[in-house]
Formats: sequence, C-alpha cells, structure tokens
Amino acid sequence: MTAGKIEVENIGILVIDDCSTSSTLIRHQLVALGAKIANITCVNSAQEALAAVKTRFYSFIVMDYHLSTKLTGLDLINLMSRAKLISETTAVLMISGDATQETVLTALSGRVRHLLTKPLQTKALKNKMLAALQEQHQLADVGNQLSKIERPTLADIAQLHKKHTQSVCVESLLIDTLIETKQFDVLENFLPFCTEKEHASRICAEAFVQHKKGNIREAVTILADYVTRNPLCLRAIDNLVGLYESLGQQNNASILANRAFELTPSSSIRLVTVSRILAKLGQIDRLYDVGYMYASNVSSTDSQWLSAMNAYVDIISEHFKTLRSPNEKKRVLLKLNDFCLLAEKQLNRNQQIDLAAFKQMMQCKLLLLESRPEHAHKKLMQSLSYYYSVPSKTPLLLLKQAIPLMDFFGEFAIKQSLLTLVAAKSGIPLKDHPQHNSKEPKFRQKYPFSAELRLKDLSDNNISAPNIILDESIEFLSQRPLPPNWSNWLKDYLSGSYSTQLPLPFNLHIPQWR
Repeated sequence: MTAGKIEVENIGILVIDDCSTSSTLIRHQLVALGAKIANITCVNSAQEALAAVKTRFYSFIVMDYHLSTKLTGLDLINLMSRAKLISETTAVLMISGDATQETVLTALSGRVRHLLTKPLQTKALKNKMLAALQEQHQLADVGNQLSKIERPTLADIAQLHKKHTQSVCVESLLIDTLIETKQFDVLENFLPFCTEKEHASRICAEAFVQHKKGNIREAVTILADYVTRNPLCLRAIDNLVGLYESLGQQNNASILANRAFELTPSSSIRLVTVSRILAKLGQIDRLYDVGYMYASNVSSTDSQWLSAMNAYVDIISEHFKTLRSPNEKKRVLLKLNDFCLLAEKQLNRNQQIDLAAFKQMMQCKLLLLESRPEHAHKKLMQSLSYYYSVPSKTPLLLLKQAIPLMDFFGEFAIKQSLLTLVAAKSGIPLKDHPQHNSKEPKFRQKYPFSAELRLKDLSDNNISAPNIILDESIEFLSQRPLPPNWSNWLKDYLSGSYSTQLPLPFNLHIPQWR
C-alpha cells in the first residue's frame, strides 16, 4: 500500500446506517474514491448487518454510531467480534452526527480507532480510510507472521514491533497475543519496549503482570491512574473493577461498574458485573434500576442475553431468600415480572418464546423457595412445554436448569430425555444413570407430584389403589402440560383404549451437531 493512494478497487466494503439516504451518499463518496459499486453493501439495521457479514468478508466497515435507540454501532462491532463474524484485520470507521462522541468512541474500545462526524467530507473520508486500511495491512502482515511461529520468542516479538514501531494497533496485537497464549515471561520482558505509547492494551498488560506477581495494589494504581486520565476507557475500567472486587473495595468497584454499564446498557457481561457488586452492597433499588435499563436495551443480536438475564435473576433470588415480609416478596416478584416484560419488547419472536419459558422456570424456582412444590412442578412442566413439538430447540441453559428439578420431582424419564439433548448439544457423551424402582411405596411418597409415577399407576392398572386416588391422579395430570407421548397416552386411557406400557415422554430425533 502506497501513501496517498487508496487501494480499494477490489475490497469489500460494508456501510451500516439506519438512514438510507446517508448510506447512499456514503456509497457515492466511496465510488468517487475508487471503490467498485458492486463491492459496496449498504444496510440499514443491525440484523441486516449481521446477515451480510455471515455471507461475505468485508475489509472495511463504515458504521453509524447511533444505529437505534437500543443498540449503538459500538455494541454491534463488539457483538460481531465476539461471534468471530469479523476479524481483527477488518478496518472500522465509526461515523456520528454528534461531535462530542469522538472522545467517547476513541476511549471506549480499542476495536474502534477511527471516527468522523456527519456530514462526511470526501477528503476526510479519504484520509480516515487510508489510515484504517494501512492499519489493516499492518495487522494482516503481523498476524500472518505470528501464524508461522508456534510460540514466539521475545526476539520474534521485538522484530515485529520494530517493523511497525509507530503502530499502536500492532503493539496492542502483540501484547494481546502474548496474554492469550499465556507467555507471561515474554510479555513482561516486551513491555519495556512499549513505553513510548500509552494505550489500553499496554496499561492493562502492565497491571496484569503486577497482578500475576501478587502486587494487586500496584496493579490498581496503574489502572486507576490511567482511568483518571481516560475516564471512558471501558477496557481499563473493566479490569479495575475486577481488582477492586478482589480487594473487597465494593464501593470503588460500584462507581466504575455503574459508569461502564451506563455507557453500554445492552452489555450482558457488564449487567452481571454491576448487579453482583450492587447485591454485595445491598443496593437493591439500584439493582432493579440496572435490570430495567438492560431489559430496555437488550439486543436481539446478542447471543448472551438469556444467560445474562438468568444470572441477574439468580442474584435477585438470593435477595428474595432473605425476605420474610409477604409484601416485600410480592415487590420482588413484580419487579422481576416488569424486567421480563421490558425485555420481551426488544426480542424477536423466537427469543420471546425462550423468554416465556425462562420466566416459567424462574417462577418454578421462586415457588420452591416459598415451599410451594405443587405449583412449582406445574411451572416447570409449563416451561418445557414451549418446546414439546421440537425438544431440540430448548436452549441449553434451560435444559441444564430443568435436569436437577426433574430429579427433585421424580420425573426420571423426562430427565433422561433432557440429558440426551444436553449430550447432543454439547458433544459430551451421555453417562449411564441408575434406574429407579418406582413401585416401592416410599418412592411414591417421596415424589408426590411426579407425573411419571401417577401415569405408571394408571398404566399398571393398579387395582389396589382406591378409585379416589386414581381420580385424583387423573385430575392432577389433566392440569399439567404433559410431554406429547404421555398426553396422547392419557387421552387413550381416558377413552378406554390404551397400551398398558407407558411410552417414553418424547420421540427424540437428535440432529448431528455440537
């Protein structure tokens, strides 16, 4: 790549802007700078952007910061990076109509290094594009060299660093590579070569080295000084929050965790972090506030949304355990219900089904805390019923939560089916589990709400059981959403034509996936 000349004729370019007029104008400017119109893709939403990067590699992305009320361009770039939909060598230019966002963007993320304010001037676009593509070229070169070295030595790293001595992005890549490959000795010896440039990767690495040595307070000092000078650098803030937590300095951790979360309210990992800290401090009202904020901004493009909501509910549940007043408990339940309702508005149809199932599971566990097992059992069955037609669509998180609950309620056949699904989804072989003798009287007493045991009573044609007990079982079963094979068996039983052997709850057709 030669200075002053943009070699963009054959590269793929993605323009992401919720305003179609703006994206069209940018496309015209890019064509004027030498890009082929056939190589430029313009999209107007996060969903369209995700679909685009799944089907084609783009060397350069131009993205509006204010994509929607609930998702920023920065959020989307981070989502794409985590999902490995774009590589480290993809150049990113953020654009914004708000000039004050420049400091925010350059400080928030090392992934985004270039910003222009609207309306874009073609000359400014040219200069930023040249700088971004030069960085991409450097990163690709270094990445290619690193891929040829199994475990780079200090000499290897120093040589690559010397070749691109003025490049912050290359220096960051080298530092991050050493951390990812756990070459901490090489990292410690390399950092003195990096003292001329101050950036988040270097500062966090210096703090990391001190932490590894057991010098936690020195690590805190390094990060705290940097955050004071760069109060919006999320990477440094996240690291500093973790150190404050490890030192038991929850108030300091809370201040920074709140700041980071408010800057990125759709961030799943920051929701969990700030919620955990607030719970330690007993700041329950603020805990509800951050939950509402996340639920109002949760992104349907975030694959971690369900696990984040689950972690949040678990934190709230720990608080619920401490309550004695019915009014206080009712308030918690109302807050959690509002939390789910807010999130529902942000999610797509399939995710809304997952959320509804998750809500039933949440209520099941809360009812158990209230010593109301019969109602809890019903909620558990309702949770899984959303996936009765296609059990393999059940999220792994819900499967793992349901398994011990099925064991608790004596639903061993359903539990075995769920274990089979987990094994298929995770790629971990299914272990053999002990068989239970369901005919022992004590066994029936231990699991009074087991649909499986009640159905077996009917299938065994247990004439020793009084009619009133059989009638009660039929009424109980009719009020539960039973798995499809059991539901059909019960219908046949009630009509007088049934098999004496109770079938498996599901006909599982497990796809071959990991």
